[in-house]
Amino acid sequence: MFITGILGIFSLVISIAIPVLLVLISIWIYQIKSNSQIQVEQNKEIIELLKRG
Repeated sequence: MFITGILGIFSLVISIAIPVLLVLISIWIYQIKSNSQIQVEQNKEIIELLKRG
């Protein structure tokens, strides 16, 4: 009986942890993409400044 309770709690934790991890990974990927786009724009500005100088 004790093992059944532990397995039930363990499966509950897993069933909650997987969606939470998926959301966190999605946010992380979005931030990487957003920062990458910002970096591309900054690099374009740097190249323009170097061309002028």
